[in-house]
Amino acid sequence: MSNQCPVVLVHGLLGFGPKELGPLNYWGTAFKVPSPLPRYEASVGPLSSAHDRACELAAQIKGARVDYGEEHARREGHKRFGFDFSGKGFVPHWSERCPVHLVGHSLGSPTIRCLQHLLANDYWGWGSNASWVVSITTISGVSNGSTLTYLFGADERTGLVKKASLTTLLLLAVEAYGYATGGVQDAIYNFDLNHWGFTRAAGETVGEYLVRVSRSRFLKGKDNACYSLTLQGAYADNAVWQTYPETYYLSYITEQTERSWLSGRYYPRPRMNPAMLPHSAYIGQKQFLVPPIPVAGFDPAQWWENDGAVPAYSQMYPHISGEHPVGGEFDSNTQVDRFEKGKWYFRWERDVDHLDVCVCPEIGQIGWQRRFYIGLFEMLSALPG
Repeated sequence: MSNQCPVVLVHGLLGFGPKELGPLNYWGTAFKVPSPLPRYEASVGPLSSAHDRACELAAQIKGARVDYGEEHARREGHKRFGFDFSGKGFVPHWSERCPVHLVGHSLGSPTIRCLQHLLANDYWGWGSNASWVVSITTISGVSNGSTLTYLFGADERTGLVKKASLTTLLLLAVEAYGYATGGVQDAIYNFDLNHWGFTRAAGETVGEYLVRVSRSRFLKGKDNACYSLTLQGAYADNAVWQTYPETYYLSYITEQTERSWLSGRYYPRPRMNPAMLPHSAYIGQKQFLVPPIPVAGFDPAQWWENDGAVPAYSQMYPHISGEHPVGGEFDSNTQVDRFEKGKWYFRWERDVDHLDVCVCPEIGQIGWQRRFYIGLFEMLSALPG
C-alpha cells in the first residue's frame, strides 16, 4: 500500500446518502467489501447543480457550514449558506498533506471535478489547492454531458429546461427511479433544496412536492442538475475545469448496448434494467437538427453507445472543450506505476448498465460489483502518494 488517503464516494442524480432510505445503500456492495483505505459516503443534493453539490461535498469532508459562495448565490437567487457540518467532517484535517481520493458515479463525476476546481481557486479561503485531491475516479461519469437530458426537457439549442416540460422532467425521472428501485422514492423525505427555500412538507407526496419545485426559479436557469448534465453545460464546465498535474485521473466506462448492423443504431441488451430500456433506445439513435455544442465535425452517432443513461463517448474523459491530457486505456493487468498524474486513463466495463455499479445491480452482476470495488480500492491504495 503506497498511501492511506481516505476515499469519499459521491452519488449521482436522484441519489441518496447513508441511512436516508433505511437499509438501501446507493453504493451497493462498495461498503461491504474489504478495503485497505477508509471510506466515506457523501450525501449531496440529488437534483442540484454540480457547483452546489461540490459546495455541499466540501463542507461534509472538511466539517464546515455549506457555503455556496456570495457571488454565486446572489446571481442564481438562492441562499448563500446551507447545512452546518461543523464537528462532523469526514476528514477534519483535510489538506495538501492529508488529501483524499474522490470517486463519483454519474452526476457525482462532474461534482468531484467541480470540487477540485473550487479547491484549486481556494474558493472558501481555507488555503486549499488542487493537491487536496490525490485522485479522481469517475464511474459511468457524465464527463461530457448526456443526450438523455433532451428527452427529459432540456432545450437542444441552449441546454436550458423548457418551461412546458419542467414538471414532466422531474416526475418522469423520479418515477423511473422509483420503478428501478422498487418504489423507494416515496420514502425520500428531502431533496436538499433548502437553500432554494424548499423542504418537503409533512404529508406532501413526492409528486406534489416536485410540482411545487418545478414552478420555482430553481429550474429556470443553469444552477440545477439538468443543465449540468447537458452537452452545453459540460462544454462550459470543461472549458473552465482543469486536469491538474498533481492528481491521478481514472475513468470507468459502462455500456450495455448492441449496434444494429442494419441501421448502425444502438439498442439495449436484454439484461439491462427494465427502467432504462426506453432511455437507452433514445440515446442509441438520438439525432440533432443543429449541433448542440460548437465542436468541429460533431457526429451524433458517436454518442449512441450507452449504459442506459449516459453515452459511453461521454464517459471516457473530458474532451469536448478545454485541454485534458489522456494517458490511454488500462485494464485489470495494468500496473499502477504506469499511471502518470495529470492524465486521464480509462477502462471499459462491458455489458454493465448504469445501475449495475450501484444501487440496483442485476442479480447476476452482484458478484461482479463486489470484485469491481475490491479491485478499485486496492488500486487506489497502491497509487503513489
